[in-house]
Amino acid sequence: MSRRAEERRRDALPRQHRTRPVPAGGGRRHAHRPSGRSGAAARGLSGALAAGSLVLALVLVGVQFWATGEGQQGPGVPAVIAQLVTSLVALAVQAVADRHRGLTGGVATLGVYVLVLGSLWFWWWA
Repeated sequence: MSRRAEERRRDALPRQHRTRPVPAGGGRRHAHRPSGRSGAAARGLSGALAAGSLVLALVLVGVQFWATGEGQQGPGVPAVIAQLVTSLVALAVQAVADRHRGLTGGVATLGVYVLVLGSLWFWWWA
């Protein structure tokens, strides 16, 4: 048999690699259960609230700079700083809620609700 024919024959055969079978559990010892729809919806809503809080804080910063440039009082520096800090903390807590399931994720999601809605209540409605 010629050298080329032997090479073609070798290429035609399927290559065999040394692999190990994957365990039935996907190789994880402690696989997490996927969260239900209600948990995903609650995290999604808390994420939207945290992001909206950041947008509100950035708008307040812009309004404060504009009002100061026009010689007006604006929303006030304490309100702007409090809203900015609250939104950054809410985003950090939301990151925890997105990365953890179970009790830790639930408490973090609830914390985002408390932070954002409490900030809105204190600075805007009360």
